[in-house]
Amino acid sequence: MPDLSSSNSLTNKTDAQLLFLAQNPSLYHPDLIVAALQELRRRGISPEPATPVPRPHHPRTDEDVAEPAFWQRPAPWVGLLVVLLMGSILYWNNMQSKAAQTVAVRPVEEKPIVLETVETHLIPTFDSLTRTQIAQEMRQLTVAERTADTASTRRYRILATRYWDAENQSGYLFGKLNGKATDAVLANQAPVVIETWRRLTKALVYDHSLTPVLAERINLMRRAAYLRIQALQEVARHAQNDQPILDPSILNLRDSATHMRESLLSREEQRRQMQQMRF
Repeated sequence: MPDLSSSNSLTNKTDAQLLFLAQNPSLYHPDLIVAALQELRRRGISPEPATPVPRPHHPRTDEDVAEPAFWQRPAPWVGLLVVLLMGSILYWNNMQSKAAQTVAVRPVEEKPIVLETVETHLIPTFDSLTRTQIAQEMRQLTVAERTADTASTRRYRILATRYWDAENQSGYLFGKLNGKATDAVLANQAPVVIETWRRLTKALVYDHSLTPVLAERINLMRRAAYLRIQALQEVARHAQNDQPILDPSILNLRDSATHMRESLLSREEQRRQMQQMRF
């Protein structure tokens, strides 16, 4: 390795290399730094960075200041705001004067408020009735059937709640359809009841692992749901086509679903319905 402190080694270095050595004394041996400074002086180069020459300062004169544009001056805007404010006040006073004259010339006649009674046909809910019907259902089962599988019974109650919600709405709607002029208004509620039935039919596409007794009751509810949906769809179609709301086919669908409803609350009627389903 060549001796970096020798004069020959420093002589061969460029000015930039020597300046780097002189300006970074902490990186190299002191003797090397001293030799580099001597070589720089020999070459007539100062190791200190050049001091920047300050730029001459020219004071700003009035000629250098640009004249602001018309729209940049505050005076025109203040004047415009004053004009707008005065115009608004005059316009408000003028409108108030005209209103007072109109009231004085044509006084308002006070008439008694008449409250008109409008009959509504929204489908109500039957939460309390539904709970009563489910309790009656459970009484049709033996203790062994109710307690054989508590998880199955719990799932059945959820499905039965959806059935009775839709069934009670259907019974209400068909009970109101009696051939009067309001039938068309009631028939427009049929799609609402159909959507309530859909909550049950959508759930019935899954296997809920019910006991055989509860599964038979759910099958009966499934058949009743499709009968109700078909009847309600016909009711809505007749209303749209200005046809009689009830016809023999709709009445037959209604009565069949009603018999299934009764069989869920009566053990004897249920057995008869189950036998019809098997044959």
